[in-house]
Amino acid sequence: MAEPITVILEREWPAEEPEELRSVLVDRHVLVKRRWRVRISADLELVYASSAATKHLGLWLGSDGHCYQVRQGEEEVVTIPMPSSYGMAAKLGWYLGNQHLAVEVREKEIVLESVHTLTRSLDRIGIPYQIKNEVFLCALHSSHTH
Repeated sequence: MAEPITVILEREWPAEEPEELRSVLVDRHVLVKRRWRVRISADLELVYASSAATKHLGLWLGSDGHCYQVRQGEEEVVTIPMPSSYGMAAKLGWYLGNQHLAVEVREKEIVLESVHTLTRSLDRIGIPYQIKNEVFLCALHSSHTH
């Protein structure tokens, strides 16, 4: 098998979205890194190295002159409907905050990474949830101590 051609994502695409772009699917855990290498086909691999992580739907100029759109792949997530009362929203926020999990807050739901201990706990305390496969756009979890 021949070695793949390596394309370096050199810098953000300098103009409006082009008519032709090459879409690249990257896992969330890879996407948050400042350096990564992904093989996108048998004959092509992409290399990203920057002072900051790229983002979902980011457009990048490749060393081959093509525009690459970096897309975050879907993953299994837990979605919890946004509570209708302020009291329940506060309790849910307190509970989830103590779990120290990555969270994405949307208008009508709270999205968390799927962790088996979380779903068991939600079942035990009676909080409704659904398991879905979606793009999970959480902010990076900050490290802190208590």
